[in-house]
Amino acid sequence: MNKFTNRFLRCIILTISLLPTSTSAIAQTFINELMASNQQALFDDFFESDDWVELYHEGGVLNLEGHYLSDRADNLTKWRFPSTNAGLTTILPNGYLLIWLDNDSIQGENHAEFKLSPDGEGIYLTAPDGFTVLDSVIFPMQQTDISYGRACDGCSNWIYYNTPTPEATNVENELPTPLLYINEVLLANSTNLIDENFETDSWLEVFNPNSYQVNLAGYTFSNDAGLSYVIPSDFPWETTIEAEGWLLFWMDGDLGQGGHHLGFEPSINSTNIVLTGVDGIVADSYTYQVGVNDVSWGRVTDGSPSSQWFNTPTPRVSNSLLIIPPADLSINEVQITNLTDTIDYSVDPVDVFGAHEDWLEIVNNSDFPVDLAGYYLTDRLNQPMKWQFPSGIPDSTVIAPGGFKLIWADEDGGQGWNHTNFKFNSQGELVVLRSVDGFSIADSVHFGAIPQDHSWGRDIDGVGPWRTFIPGETTPESCNVCTSSISTPQNIFIKNRLAFPNPVRSGEILNITVPSILIDLNSQVVARFTSPGPQVINVSTGIYLLRPNCSHSDISGIQKIVVID
Repeated sequence: MNKFTNRFLRCIILTISLLPTSTSAIAQTFINELMASNQQALFDDFFESDDWVELYHEGGVLNLEGHYLSDRADNLTKWRFPSTNAGLTTILPNGYLLIWLDNDSIQGENHAEFKLSPDGEGIYLTAPDGFTVLDSVIFPMQQTDISYGRACDGCSNWIYYNTPTPEATNVENELPTPLLYINEVLLANSTNLIDENFETDSWLEVFNPNSYQVNLAGYTFSNDAGLSYVIPSDFPWETTIEAEGWLLFWMDGDLGQGGHHLGFEPSINSTNIVLTGVDGIVADSYTYQVGVNDVSWGRVTDGSPSSQWFNTPTPRVSNSLLIIPPADLSINEVQITNLTDTIDYSVDPVDVFGAHEDWLEIVNNSDFPVDLAGYYLTDRLNQPMKWQFPSGIPDSTVIAPGGFKLIWADEDGGQGWNHTNFKFNSQGELVVLRSVDGFSIADSVHFGAIPQDHSWGRDIDGVGPWRTFIPGETTPESCNVCTSSISTPQNIFIKNRLAFPNPVRSGEILNITVPSILIDLNSQVVARFTSPGPQVINVSTGIYLLRPNCSHSDISGIQKIVVID
């Protein structure tokens, strides 16, 4: 072999080794990090903050052209890496590739045609054959702007990252302890507030005065009686305080109920509580007083040095709260798996096909217009002010008497005023509508899994029990059951009704079918009915929620009770 031929062959081999490849015999490609609720952590080239996933390849150059990404195990070929721009689909040796999961592939070859659910789901990387899964992860619930990734590149363990590392080595950076305040404490909680398990436990509230959210994972609560508890790192959606927000912790010693349930109960030998950061810096130390039932001790204003008694405790909201009762509004219908049913043309008015997103509908039960500006919607109890209706656009936010408003639950506020910063869980969850004070509840509903393209709505509108509406029967921004009047309200609740008649006058008899509790719109228990039968209702005029006791699981749901003059 002559010198020229040998040099030519070496050039051929070198050229082939540098060409992008689609497979690797020994190297593995990993789903390395993801973010399913991105609001401010990272922006794409269009200045949009969308879901994303990072891929890591431990070998040489890899072009993923022809491979697939999906969030469904039953549809592994949901999105195919295109072949039109190798620069956006190729991973360099031991490098990373960021793919935007925004359901907007028109923005480039690194934008996939699906989004992630912050309530948890799966993501799958599949070979060009459409069957061989190269890597996958089933991820749990996620917190906004906190990523979920492998403990190190390609490692088997997964952790949450308060400081995401897109297109970089997965390393958790310890953040300094910021200024925080233990803001309010209630020890003798008899009827003030119930937790997710309908228990009345002692609680404390932490206030974050900063312009950024703070995850308290790894922080320690302790008191001078020697009790302490380190907040776990596995529940960031329960341990993160929103910017200029409040977070409630239950002092019940019940670790099995979530990350915001402390591992100790208040001690009779201590009236002091200390919050210490991961770096050992004390965020706050607070001395409280022990009072009477349902009266809290808290700072006069949020973060102030002086404290006082609160006859009306203010959990999860400002201590300077001005109670503003909500208008007569109801959550009237929801759809949580909308694939072919309801079309949102606001995504692209030119596109006649539109888009299909989750949604909910609000109805105005009153005889006068109601402006939703300033009201709040949330799908998490510990974040009551998660999304707020915008102000200054009354032509959009005002609901006429008896009218309806459609709100898209798609976690995409860039598409219009009526697009929330959360999406629904396809397995069911809770949604709450609160007044402009962020505290008083106008209406709430807890729903389970709803079949694809079906909706869950009231029959009759605004006041009736909930039932399933099949595809073709869903009625966004229209009456569920179009009728002009309700002649016998007490007969609305035919199945599993908890009480009748409804409405009822204060001082009259309400027949209770099972042991229940009556809750006002501030989430306070105002009456307990330990046995079924006729009960005298002695409460103020207004709207209340009647819920069966936990031990009576044969009756499901919560019934709205209207008390009139």
